[in-house]
This record gives sequence, C-alpha cells and structure tokens, in this order.
Amino acid sequence: MFRVLIGVIILAIVIYAGILIYQQYLIRRLKGIDQKREELTIDELGNSVDQVRAMSLTGKTLEEVEQLTTDFGELKENRLPRLKQQVNDAINSAKQYRVLTAQQEAKKANASLEVAQQAIKQVQDHVAELKQIDAQHKQAVKTLESRYQSLRKTLLAKNFMYGDAIDGLETQLGQLEDDNDHFREVTSKGDHEEAAKLLERLQADTDHLDEMLKAIPPLVANLETEFPTQIKELTQGESELSEQGYQFPVADLKDQIAALPAEVSKSKSLLAKLDVDAAKQANTALSTKIDHFYDLMQKEIAAKPKVTKNLEYLSKFISHAQNQNSLLMRELERLNHNYTLDHQELETTREFTEQIRNIETAYQKDVENIHSNDAIYTEVEARQIRQIHDLTQIEKQQQEINDSVAGLAKEEEQANQNLQQFEFKLHSIRREVENLNLPGVAKSYLDYYQVVSDEIDKLTDDMNQVQINMEDITKQLIMIQSDLDILTEKTNDLIDSAKLAEQLIQYANRYRLTHEEVAAASQEAQRLFDEEYDYPKSLETIATVLDEVEPGSYKRLEDHYYKSKQPAAKEDTDEVSEK
Repeated sequence: MFRVLIGVIILAIVIYAGILIYQQYLIRRLKGIDQKREELTIDELGNSVDQVRAMSLTGKTLEEVEQLTTDFGELKENRLPRLKQQVNDAINSAKQYRVLTAQQEAKKANASLEVAQQAIKQVQDHVAELKQIDAQHKQAVKTLESRYQSLRKTLLAKNFMYGDAIDGLETQLGQLEDDNDHFREVTSKGDHEEAAKLLERLQADTDHLDEMLKAIPPLVANLETEFPTQIKELTQGESELSEQGYQFPVADLKDQIAALPAEVSKSKSLLAKLDVDAAKQANTALSTKIDHFYDLMQKEIAAKPKVTKNLEYLSKFISHAQNQNSLLMRELERLNHNYTLDHQELETTREFTEQIRNIETAYQKDVENIHSNDAIYTEVEARQIRQIHDLTQIEKQQQEINDSVAGLAKEEEQANQNLQQFEFKLHSIRREVENLNLPGVAKSYLDYYQVVSDEIDKLTDDMNQVQINMEDITKQLIMIQSDLDILTEKTNDLIDSAKLAEQLIQYANRYRLTHEEVAAASQEAQRLFDEEYDYPKSLETIATVLDEVEPGSYKRLEDHYYKSKQPAAKEDTDEVSEK
C-alpha cells in the first residue's frame, strides 16, 4: 500500500512538472506573438496613408483611397487591439494552469497575427501603387507638355513645308493642346484611373501627329516642286520629240502627260485631309508613271541611232543572204541531176528564200516608216535584232548544206576507186583458190563468195545510175569491205587447211605400212579431201593420228609451212601494190 502511494505521488509530481513546462512554453510563445504585433510598422503605414490622403485625389482613385483609409482604420482600431487582448487572455489562462484553453487561444492569436500582417502588406502595396501611378502621371504631364511644345515649334517654324496639310495639322495641334490641358487637370485632381485612360489616347494622338509632321514634308516637296518640274519637262520633251518625228508605243502619251497635274491635285487633296497613307500611295503611283514616261522617251532617243546604223548593215546582209541562197539553189539543182539529196536540202533552201523575202518586206516597210516619220524606233530596233539573228541562222544553215553536198563528186570518185579495189580483190581470191587445183570447195564457202560477188555487182549497178544516192553507196561500201575481209579470212583458212592436209597425208605415207591406224586415218583424210572438200576436217583427222605416232610432228610441219608462206605473202602484197 505504501509503495502504491509513493507511485501516485511521483506520478502527480511528473504531471505537475509537465504542466509547468508546457505553461512556460505557451507563455514564451504568446510573448513572441505579442512582440511581432508590436513590431508591425503601423505608425509608418499611417504616415503613408496620410500622405496618400493629402494628394487631393478624386474620382475612383479617391474611392480607392477612402477604402484604403477604412481598411487602415479597421486594422489600427480593431484588429490589432483585438490581437493584443487575445494574447493577454491566453497568457492569463496559461498562468492559471488552463493549458488547453491557453493552447487554443494561442492558435487564434497566431492566426490573427498572420491576418494582420497580410492586411498591412496589402495596404502597403496599395499605397506604393498609388504613389507610383501619381508619379508616373505627373511625369507624363511633363513629357507630353514637352512633346507638344516641340511639335508646336516645328509646325510654326516650318509651316511652309506642309502645304495644304497645314490647316489640318494646326487643328490637330489645337485638339492636342486641349487634351493635354484636360489630362493635366485630371492628373492634378488625382483621378488616376481616368488619367490613365486619357494618357493612352493622348500618347497615341501625339505619336500620330509626330509621324505626320515627319512624313508630310517629303510628299509636299514632290507635289509642289519635283512633280511639277518633271511634268513640265515631259510636256516639253514630248512636244519637241514629236516635232522631230518621234513616235511612241503609247499612242496617247501627250494626253496621259497632260492628265498628270490632275493627279497632283488629287494627292494634295488627300494631304489636306491628312490621309497620309493614301497620299503616299498616290505619290508612289505618280512617281512610277512619270519615270515610265521618261523611260519611254529615253528609249526612243537611244534606239534611233542604232536603227539608223543597222539600216545599211541589214540591207547588205539581206542582199548577201539572197545571193548565197540563189547560188546554193543552183548548185543543189545541178547536183540533184546526178545525186539523190536525202535531207530535204532543196526544200530547206526554198524555205530560206521565203524567209529572206519576208525579212526584206519587213525591212522595206520600216524604211518607209522612218522616212515618213511613222516609225517607233524601239519596235524597229527589236525587229532588226530578230532579223539579224534570223539571217545569221539562215547563212549558217546555208553553209552547212553547202558543206554537206560539196564533197559528193569527190565521194563518188573515191567510191569508184574502192569498187575497183573490191573487184580486183575478189578476182585475186578466185584466182588464188583456182591455182590450188583443188577437187572442189565447200558449199558454205561458195555461198559466201557469191554473196560478196552479188554485193559488188549491185554496187556497180548503183554507181552506173544517172542519179546516185551517195549515202546508200557509202553504206554499201562499208558492208562490202566487212564481208570481203571475212571472205579473205575464210579463203586463207581454206588454203592453209588444204595445203597442210596434203603435206600431212603425204608425210603419213611413211607410216602406212607399219601402222594400221595411220593407214586408216590417211584413207579417211583423203576421202574428206577428195569427196567432201572438208579440208579442215581432213587436216584434223590426219594430224591427230600423226601426233600419236610421232609426237610433235604436226606442230613441226605446221611451223615449217607458215615460215615458208611468209615470203610468198609479201610477194602477193607487192604485186597488189604494183597493180
């Protein structure tokens, strides 16, 4: 029992100690909240609010300030004293050991402190904003006043630079002055919301007037000085050039120039209405048109000496082209009796005649127009350039045609020489084969020989025609040469095979009695030689068996044959050259 009592006493002491410790914690916390309350810059904020109230604000800005004053009064008279009372009540509760109540009151006090801090921050921000707006608007008053005075000074000192726009500009300047006065009045009253609306429009109007004062003088200079001078020059220039016989691509050029002053007046009217963008467009269009008229006249002036210079040159060029075409036509008609012209040479040359005739007609028409002062020199020059180009192309093609037919006679002579060589070569081949006294030749060889012979006969016949086609003859020459080369190769193979076969059959006689296979091969080789005229096969048959009986014998006999053949071949070549 005694131990239980001691335990209860100890527990009570622990609980009491815990309460004391928590009590001191709450009291320190509440004193901290109260210290933060005392540190709030309420007095400085009150001075700032008083400064704003002293600005003599009006309108909605005044309403904002009154609301600001109300918020500050609520903060100073109610919210902060109530916070102080909450802190005191909480401390008393803590001292009386009502720790739970003190804890709740501490939470409320801390929340009230945060609300007060936020409210002070909002009031401070609003005060700073109002001060900044007030300063900006006062500065804007000075800036706009300075810009207005600058614009006014420019307009008064240089009013001669603005032409018909001066009245409208002075009206806008007067309106700008009234708007500046109104803005200054609204700003001085402190109605900053209304002043902000006025400021935006006033700045835009000032900028617009400033832009017009910069843009209008160049336009006025064009309308008052530059354009009238240019129009006068154009009028005088057109008159003088017309008297000198110039014509222009624009038929009513004089009327168009005469209409330019009306366009100047229209542009001035736009400026008087201060429609600067439209006036700029009108000025640009007018400047472009004036430049175009200058360009028209200048081109005609520049074209005349070129046209005059080209007249004599073209006259000679046309005559030369006509003469060349006549000579070419006569030559082609002459050649057409003896040769076939396959590339429309005659037709093309007749077309040249028509083209040259058309060029000459246009040329004569231009000469007449020049003499009667009806010529537009730029158009004549353009035609002359085309005529020179066309005549150059015609003469170039004339030369090409002439070159293509100039060698026909020489080609015919060369073709006849080639034909004679082909006939001689074919005769030599025939004689060479006949001299072998062979029992005959293979049908395939005879057929190919006949093909070449027929080709030569056809060429001979074509060459003997009254009108020959040299292009076709050239093709035949190429084909015959190729076929004759092949026939020569076949003939050489025939001769070599026949002679070697004869030599090997004769050489094989030494083995016929001692070697049955040689006797059989010799008999078969002789049959192929005498009956089938297959000399390569005959040579192969005897050569094969001889190499078996006497290895290397065929190669030795073959080398000896070709070695002994070389001088004979050289003699044949010399004989052909002599003939």
